[in-house]
Amino acid sequence: MSPRAYKLGKRQAAAGQTRSRILEAARKLLAAQSTPADFSLENIARVADVSRLTIYYQFKSRPGLLEALYDHLAARGNMQQMAQVFHEPDPSKALEKLIGTFVSFWSSDPVVIRRLRAMGALDEEIGAGIRARDSRRVHAAGEILRRLAISQRRKHRPKQHGLISEIISMLTSFETYDALSRAGHDDPEIVRMLLTLVQASIAAK
Repeated sequence: MSPRAYKLGKRQAAAGQTRSRILEAARKLLAAQSTPADFSLENIARVADVSRLTIYYQFKSRPGLLEALYDHLAARGNMQQMAQVFHEPDPSKALEKLIGTFVSFWSSDPVVIRRLRAMGALDEEIGAGIRARDSRRVHAAGEILRRLAISQRRKHRPKQHGLISEIISMLTSFETYDALSRAGHDDPEIVRMLLTLVQASIAAK
């Protein structure tokens, strides 16, 4: 390896470490604070021990930082398991895996996720990112329903499937998980309850 390539590799590694430190600082700040005003670039820079300019260099903008934070939380919550959902040949099992994946994600950092979503109601930049990600649950549910209809040789009815996709998205939302978890139900029990409700919704159509 040439000296130039070695130095470039070191710089990239250092930049990656800085990026991770900033994202973890943002996560910790969310765990400790609860208002959009507290969740500022200045405070994130202070916790990460970097300058505000460093944050802009890494993420270009506040929305860019938020996008990266969503991905950081998803990685921590094993959302890469969604790949197994889409590769599962049995749509009934894919539905169960979808529910399990989201319950696992929501339970990975509930305080941070709860506060981030609460801030989304007050901060449009945060809210836009959350809504974009929530829409992916609707899409995933719709794809599973389409495959389920094909496997059962039933006619695909877009309007009905759209409604049921929204119902599945609602049942697998953080708000539903959080209400059940705070009521004292553990994750396996929540998965079973949600699966029963989802199956009933599909059967009722």
